[in-house]
Amino acid sequence: MALTVYKNAKIFTMDPDAPYYASGYLSVENGKIREIGPMAGYVRPEGAAETDLCGKVVLPGVIHSHSHFYGQFVRGIPLSTPMANWQQILGDMWWKVDKLLDDEMNYYSAMMGLIEGIEMGTTTYIDHHASPNHSIGSLECIEQAVREVGARAVLCYEVTDRDGSERCENGIRENVAFIKAHQGDREALVQGTFGLHASYTLSDKTLERCAAEASSLGVGFHIHVAEDRADVYDSYRRCNKHVVNRLEDFGILGEKTIAAHCVHVGPEQRAIFRRTGTMIAHNPESNMNNAVGIAPVWDMLQEGLCVGLGGDGFVYDSFKEIQIATIAQRVFYGDPRVMGGDACERLLYRNNFRIASTFFDHFGALRPGNAADFIAVDYVAPTPLHAGNLFSHLTSNFTGHVDTVVVNGRVLKKDGALTTVDREAVFAKCREHAERLWKML
Repeated sequence: MALTVYKNAKIFTMDPDAPYYASGYLSVENGKIREIGPMAGYVRPEGAAETDLCGKVVLPGVIHSHSHFYGQFVRGIPLSTPMANWQQILGDMWWKVDKLLDDEMNYYSAMMGLIEGIEMGTTTYIDHHASPNHSIGSLECIEQAVREVGARAVLCYEVTDRDGSERCENGIRENVAFIKAHQGDREALVQGTFGLHASYTLSDKTLERCAAEASSLGVGFHIHVAEDRADVYDSYRRCNKHVVNRLEDFGILGEKTIAAHCVHVGPEQRAIFRRTGTMIAHNPESNMNNAVGIAPVWDMLQEGLCVGLGGDGFVYDSFKEIQIATIAQRVFYGDPRVMGGDACERLLYRNNFRIASTFFDHFGALRPGNAADFIAVDYVAPTPLHAGNLFSHLTSNFTGHVDTVVVNGRVLKKDGALTTVDREAVFAKCREHAERLWKML
């Protein structure tokens, strides 16, 4: 790629060594950041193309540490009866929907999630897929969508015993094949990990088998943990221990594992996460929408756990999500002092960098040598904006104002419009396949 300079921007790097440039530039070459610095003294490099950002706010691209592309088509879905609890939400909706998904639905639902995410500034997706009657090759369908849009993603397939031994085996095969096909190049935009549904749909035999497979591949897991109390109750019924203890016993936890949700965990379980280095993906809007609870994220952050922010496929707007996460924690703890700017930065950026860096090299903060994944927000601050008050502005006004999105040096959105795909044409196909899905329910 030719050298391109993005100049005249307010740059929040999320790099502790050089956190903020009130008026700065960022140069990109071969998918990497070559230089970053203040406009004072800037000289255009010979042969470089320039993009004048005219005072826009530049930030690292947003990471979703837990998403579900396959769930996109439930938006607006007709439901015959209200669902009163988490078990009904699963059994009466999600586990009916996922059985009907085919390759075209997998592809277009991923396209829908990716397009909406890119529009909101989300550049990296750690996705968790399920389509039990079309599992083999399903991750390739999603990968095709990721590559067409130009995003960055970590993909896995949800292994579960709930659909029988043959489909469980197919899920294991899909994970293993995809991981093997994507190992060895940590600079690539698509990576794989090992997906598991949740403890309450996994037998001891399956957990043992998956732990052995993942160990041989040198990978961790992406698994739902204690999202609802039902997961905890099931584990006590099975083996008289908390679900986190059960997963530790089977070798599922560890520094390469993402535990999504973790709503119903206490000090003992959080100590296990800390000891094993397990990473956590927090999904506040989804958790509250499903009425499963609010995770004790403030305690987790104070205890040094690596908690990143996801959306659970429910939302791809992390600026809105971090605002809701902050408010929910203050209500949960009854304390307006929790979740200040530093905690928001850890949740949205620093810890999500740590999670994504499990899979990608030279990734994270905006600094020379790192991947050129960044966004420009067209935001004219009505009050002073500086290094110390970014998150007050971000959580109030950044939604809907993402102007430019760059991933690995490639421009995916410019002047508010997508550059790699035809949004209207894709959404027309999404409507077609969503309607087809609804008719089969």
